[in-house]
Amino acid sequence: MKTKLQAARAARGWSQVELMDALESAALRLGIALPSRSSLKTQVSMFENGRRAPGPEYQALFCEVYQATRKELGLAVESAPPQLDALPVLPIPRASSPRATPEVLNYLTSVFAQHVQAEPLVGPRFLVPAVQSQVPLIEELCKEASGPLRDDAVRVGARYAELLGWLHQDTGDSQQAMLWTNRALNYASELDDAALSAYVFQRRSNIAAEAGQAGYAVGLANAALKRARELPSQVQAVALRARANSYALLGQADDCARALDEARALADQAAQDESGLAPYCSVSYIDMEAANCALQLRRPEDAVRTLEASLTRWPAEQQRDRGLCLARLATAYAQLEDVEGAYNAASQAAAIAQTTGSARILAELGRLQPLLSPWRKLVEIGELNRILGSMKGS
Repeated sequence: MKTKLQAARAARGWSQVELMDALESAALRLGIALPSRSSLKTQVSMFENGRRAPGPEYQALFCEVYQATRKELGLAVESAPPQLDALPVLPIPRASSPRATPEVLNYLTSVFAQHVQAEPLVGPRFLVPAVQSQVPLIEELCKEASGPLRDDAVRVGARYAELLGWLHQDTGDSQQAMLWTNRALNYASELDDAALSAYVFQRRSNIAAEAGQAGYAVGLANAALKRARELPSQVQAVALRARANSYALLGQADDCARALDEARALADQAAQDESGLAPYCSVSYIDMEAANCALQLRRPEDAVRTLEASLTRWPAEQQRDRGLCLARLATAYAQLEDVEGAYNAASQAAAIAQTTGSARILAELGRLQPLLSPWRKLVEIGELNRILGSMKGS
């Protein structure tokens, strides 16, 4: 016998994929964060089969997409609160759509700056819902804005969308990362802002590279550098770093080295990035990326030398990237069969991954594990594998 949720989907002739599309659209409107597509599919199947009751947020989403009440969908209706908890709810007047004003845009810009400041310290796990909650307001502003404030509203939209793309990338969800980064590029295209467009193109290149699409990544990095002379030094440097990573994946060592040398020189001479797009792009940051290229090119000695030097001058506020640097150093040590060095670096990286929820650190530590398998019977390596296994949910 069908559950009422199954019957509601059947009545509309929707496939499960179409339902998930509708749920994701509703989540954007309601400011609700959803898990990855694969996790969402599992949840929907359990809800429809009656194996798990939807929580309050999923109930709200199902009511929204089916335009039905909880009772009509067979969802549990919470009992009335007792005695003094049963206070009246005042009616909310219907409000007009928000308008783009200097005050509203300044508020969103200020909140964005706080998100950026917190991100390298706390990672994506707690920030995705917070950033996502601002999106419905921003989309309304961009729909309605015109005149002198139009560019400011669109720029806010581009920055929030790019940040959401980055946060999803750091959680390991490449699909959502590219979706939001593409949306950022749509906003940036309207502005004719060379620096912003270049920055978003190199972000797309990063996502493609991490997904193993090296040729696509090179093309996107080249697109970022088409107007190189118009770019702030730090934006140009991160785009060159994206190009270098792509060349390393393709095994083109000389092209990779040239791109890194240019990026390092630009990061070294850069004054403060007036665009505010890549203030994190220091020489230490480029060195960490150079070490990653060295690992891709199977040059662990170069990676160890670069990473050890980089860690001595690592900015304290870039905690998440320090964790990634340590994870890569552990991989380099393991390739050189330095088990103690690998264990020490990996232990520190695992602690940062647990604090920040960074899937990118965990993925690098996953690359490390097979390299340490010859020493898996050592107590330290066994404990490290146990910790990493618990972090992966295995």
